[in-house]
Amino acid sequence: MSAIAIHHDQIAELFREHKESIVNFLLQKVKCPDTAQDLSQETYLRLLRKDDLAHTDNLSGYLFRTAERLSIDFIRQHQRTAAKSQMLDDELLCPRIQPEDFAILSQQCERLLHAIAGLPSQCRHILLLRKIDELSYTEIAGQLGISEKTVQRQLVKAMLHCHQMLIDPQS
Repeated sequence: MSAIAIHHDQIAELFREHKESIVNFLLQKVKCPDTAQDLSQETYLRLLRKDDLAHTDNLSGYLFRTAERLSIDFIRQHQRTAAKSQMLDDELLCPRIQPEDFAILSQQCERLLHAIAGLPSQCRHILLLRKIDELSYTEIAGQLGISEKTVQRQLVKAMLHCHQMLIDPQS
C-alpha cells in the first residue's frame, strides 16, 4: 500500500466537517470541555504535520483514531501526574511532632502531673495502680485492703480532678 500526499485544504475541510463530533467524542473520553477542544486542535495539527497518509480512503476514521490516541495519552499523563502529586503530598508530611504541637503536649503533661501531685495520697495511689500498673479494681482493692467500691469512687474522683485541671488549670 503506497502513501499518498494529502493537501492541507483537504485536511482543513475534513476538520471543519468533523470538528463538533471530534470534540464530543473527546469530551466523552476526557470529561473536560477545554481539554477536549485542545485535543481536537492537536488532532488537526497532527494531520497537518503528516506529509503523506497511507489510508486516504478513510480520512475520517484516521482523524477519530488520532483523537482517540491523543485522549489515551492525555489520560495516562494525567494519571501519572496525579500519582506523582499524591506521592509528593504524602512525602511532605513530617513524621516528627511539630514544635507547636510539642509545646501544647508538654503543657498538657505538666498540667496532668501537677493535677496528679495535687490528689490526696490514697486517690493518687489508686490512679497510678490502675493507669500505670494496669491493675484491676479487685487487685487494687486487695493490695490496699479496701473495697472495690472505694477503688471505683477514688478512681472517678481522681480522673475528674485531672480532667478539670486539664481544662482549667486555675481551679
